[in-house]
Amino acid sequence: MNDSYLQQLLELRQKISDHLDEIVNLLKTNFPEYYPDAYQHWVAQIKTALYNDTRWLPRGIKTFQDTIDSIQDNHNGSGGVSKFTK
Repeated sequence: MNDSYLQQLLELRQKISDHLDEIVNLLKTNFPEYYPDAYQHWVAQIKTALYNDTRWLPRGIKTFQDTIDSIQDNHNGSGGVSKFTK
């Protein structure tokens, strides 16, 4: 096994975690109404996948994309229903 590749993987995992923290902070600050669902669902799934942290067991079916779609729907005046009409 090449230790430099392992180190790269560990560094990339940390970058993903750091970016996830940035996303969570943006949601908390700018879209607080979406934060609880995100934290309960897809944030937990990502944390589990990155670190095998067992406190983040599967919690639901909502995804990051669901959150983005909902924000776009509600801020573009479509009333949050576009995901049902696609």
